[in-house]
Amino acid sequence: MEKHVFKVNDMNCNGCVATIRQGLEADTRIETVDIQLSKKQVSVSGDLTPEETAEIIRNSGFNPE
Repeated sequence: MEKHVFKVNDMNCNGCVATIRQGLEADTRIETVDIQLSKKQVSVSGDLTPEETAEIIRNSGFNPE
C-alpha cells in the first residue's frame, strides 16, 4: 500500500472536500482518505500510483500538485 499526499490549492470549502472524498472513495483500490481543508492537503493510501490518484482528483474538478 502506498501513501500519496497532494496540495490542492483550489479546494476552498467543505463542499470541495466532499466532492474530492466521494471521487476517491468510489475507487476500490483506495483504502484511506484524509483531507485537511486548512492545509489544502489530500492524503490517500491504497494500491494506486501517484498519477492515478491525481487523475481521480482532477476528474473531481480540482488541480492536485
